[in-house]
Amino acid sequence: MSVYEPSSTIFLRPEEFCQDEQNRLGRANGNTYRRKPGIPDVHDGQIMVRLKKKRFIILDYGYIPNEHDAEIARSVPHISIPNGAGTCKCATKHCPRIGVPVLMYDSEPNEPMSLYLRGGLCFSCQRNLNEKRRTQRKRKSDGHPVGEVRIGNGDMPSIGSGSGNGNRFKFNDQIVELNPDAVVINGPVDGTRIRGPDYRCPEIGSDLLRIVSELSHETLSLMQHSSAQAGMAQPVATTTSSVDAMYQKAFESVSKATFLLTQWKASWDENMVSQTAVNAAEEAAAASANFDSRILDEAVASQAALGGGANMAILQHNIPPQIDMGFPGHAQQGAVSSLAHAHVALDGGVPIQPLMMPDETNSNDHHIGGGLEERLEQRAEI
Repeated sequence: MSVYEPSSTIFLRPEEFCQDEQNRLGRANGNTYRRKPGIPDVHDGQIMVRLKKKRFIILDYGYIPNEHDAEIARSVPHISIPNGAGTCKCATKHCPRIGVPVLMYDSEPNEPMSLYLRGGLCFSCQRNLNEKRRTQRKRKSDGHPVGEVRIGNGDMPSIGSGSGNGNRFKFNDQIVELNPDAVVINGPVDGTRIRGPDYRCPEIGSDLLRIVSELSHETLSLMQHSSAQAGMAQPVATTTSSVDAMYQKAFESVSKATFLLTQWKASWDENMVSQTAVNAAEEAAAASANFDSRILDEAVASQAALGGGANMAILQHNIPPQIDMGFPGHAQQGAVSSLAHAHVALDGGVPIQPLMMPDETNSNDHHIGGGLEERLEQRAEI
């Protein structure tokens, strides 16, 4: 087995690795090729990794950069030196290997920094974590294991680089610069649920209050335990292990509470939007009903001003249908005659006098004229 030999410089010429990229790395996302072997319990050597869209990177966990390398990294965008590269230990407990590599080459330097550079883990631990996450996605897991929570602190330094692309993440197709001390909750935490039709504000609020109560007790226990352990002569490993366990438990609770609080607020906003829509529909219906009622009132008032709504209704009620239908001849005259003879009390009980129709007038004239001639004849005879 070959032995790791550190490179003499951070700068790699393309002809040094082009054959490896074309013939040994492969084209699938996640493929790896170890260009230089690692040293057990020290580092993972120099590794070429295929990423998405044919992008590939070359990582060297055994190379310790110097000031001259930093100058090169600032001028060459394909090279990057994260903080702690070559010296910072893996963030996994009890792992002695180097956790931050030097980026010897990046075929797409404008893309977000790879997780191998900003994760704070050695190559082996990062691969195991990637596989674990991949398995969880296949199982459609809703949780995020507590052991995978990472924050920026002394044990896992902020990731920066000479090329200026440290702490860059892609979120909603935008590059986001995160503070080194940022804490990210990426989706639901184990033991929590996403809001839904059967999990709204009341249910979320109940779970949130319970978790906050647990968090209060866990934090108090952590503070008391750490204070007591600080004054006792116990092995450092034992003290650190017990405090870390209690810290992880409290951090899990605060992560749950934070996530549930965001779900409660989202559920509240959705309920407000729905209620606003219902209120708007009710107001529109009430306005429409008021408009119809106002139109009817105005119509009745207008009809009364023209002659009295009651009189119009009564007259229309007493007009036979023949008039509206327009029957010719005597039927129409009969209808008018029947209307003329109708006694209808209008405007305070004053009866409408029957009208004298043409036929009836002729009959009266004939009757009156006939009586006068008879009397003249009788007088002439005398």
